[in-house]
Amino acid sequence: MIGRIKKAFLSLWVAYATYYFGKVNLSIVVPVLLVTYKDLSLYNVGLVSSGFFFAYAIGQFFHGQLSERFNPFVYISTGLILSGVMNLLLGFTGGFFVALLLLETFDGFFQSMGWSSVVRANALVQRKEDRERSTTFLGTSYQFGNSVAWLISAFVVGQWGWQAGFWVASAALILKGIHLLVTYPRDVKIEKVVKVKTQLRRTLSAPIVLSGVSLGLLNMVRYGVITWIPLFFFERSGYGVEQIGKVGLKVFLIPVAGILGTLVYNAFKRVSKDILSVICLVCLAVTLFLLPGTTGLMTVAILLIGSFFLYGPHVFLVTTCPTRFHDQKVVAASTGFIDGMGYVGTVLIGIIVPFILTQFGNNWNIVFYFWGVLAVAIAGLTLFTKIRYFKRD
Repeated sequence: MIGRIKKAFLSLWVAYATYYFGKVNLSIVVPVLLVTYKDLSLYNVGLVSSGFFFAYAIGQFFHGQLSERFNPFVYISTGLILSGVMNLLLGFTGGFFVALLLLETFDGFFQSMGWSSVVRANALVQRKEDRERSTTFLGTSYQFGNSVAWLISAFVVGQWGWQAGFWVASAALILKGIHLLVTYPRDVKIEKVVKVKTQLRRTLSAPIVLSGVSLGLLNMVRYGVITWIPLFFFERSGYGVEQIGKVGLKVFLIPVAGILGTLVYNAFKRVSKDILSVICLVCLAVTLFLLPGTTGLMTVAILLIGSFFLYGPHVFLVTTCPTRFHDQKVVAASTGFIDGMGYVGTVLIGIIVPFILTQFGNNWNIVFYFWGVLAVAIAGLTLFTKIRYFKRD
């Protein structure tokens, strides 16, 4: 019995790690596109990124509600395959802005089929007493996937050009989608769903809405780093296209630090995850306020320390919180809502960072200070939600 659970968990873990090949490859491709196609501007690629995450946010709300009514393993597989097809087509877009925008937008919608169904599928296969603890380990899947996807994307783009960044992602997504579709456990009991009106009412409860707002602010930090830090290193180091692999070597360690931080976060069993998240968020804010005074390896080190504190609270908001609503039968729905709110923040940061850089003479220090203020605000909101709604937990 335990072996079956572990096998199903591992399959879900790998599936969502694979999703990240189609989610973060754009941040590696962007610097090369800007160098290769001079008619593309920073605002152009910012809009492409925001288009992806806007569709991802809308898709989270949509798929979170809809996937509650289907087999989550099939839903995950379908999203992987469709995202793979979009990435295949993206390799043929060249510097054509409209094509990049449209295909990345569709890709964002298909990418959003994954997470809410992964969280629900995990809740279905886990024993009740293991559900909340397993969610932390499940969260390491996107950290690992982020790191590996960045590293591989940077390598293949440096070797074979920006097109390879899309085509390698396409192959990984489609192959894993087919594999999961063939191998998922057929004996998982799919629970009966509640009425749509009841599902919506339970999803829009105060703790879920507040958790969604918190994640929206946190994603402005997390995806700000994921989307824009490669460009920050590319510009500061004065690299050429053929050296983009060196950027990959710098940034792939950021999610690795997040994995370590998440595991340490999970090791504190006697401290509530809510309070532990508040502590981590305050520490994250400190690292962000320190970044403007650093250069070289110290900048990388501070970013790694910040990532160590960032991902535990992120896993808490996007995985642990919605799993608490398993008995109300809205795990996927609440996950989709919270993650959807998170990607509203991601859409905004795709516009805010280019605005700050343009208005303040490409001053990245202002960006770091802005992220630090957000981290303090999230800590306060998380503490309020804990005291008001999750006190018994």
